[in-house]
Amino acid sequence: MVAVAPPNPQENCVGRSVFGAVAGAGLGVMMGIFLGAMGDMSPAIPIINGREAPQAPAGEQLRLAYRATFERCGHWARNFMALTALFSGVDCVVEKFRGKHDAYNAVISGCGVGAALSAKQGPQAACLGCAGFAAFSGIMEVVMGPH
Repeated sequence: MVAVAPPNPQENCVGRSVFGAVAGAGLGVMMGIFLGAMGDMSPAIPIINGREAPQAPAGEQLRLAYRATFERCGHWARNFMALTALFSGVDCVVEKFRGKHDAYNAVISGCGVGAALSAKQGPQAACLGCAGFAAFSGIMEVVMGPH
């Protein structure tokens, strides 16, 4: 009897996109926690009739800070999830189409993703998004080296 190895999800473009989405969401949550902790969580001091209003109790301030951090985590997680899923999926399709695994795949994928993400703002923004994301992807490929 011949043993059959299970398929590797990283060889499938859908699997790569799903893995990218999960990893991007995790990175987004970490960014949200970091930026939430670094951000200014204290609200402006309200002035009523020329006098400072009393501050909210510490528990209320803590609850508001946690809520704001949680909202930032969700925002960053959604953005990174969409970005990494889109990039890894396009990169996989480009790699399968070209039949090569090189730095040009990242540049082409970066151009496509940058154009797609900025397409709502018009053709000029799509061209700038293409050029900017392609340049960033190319630089990252050079810095990170072959993989």
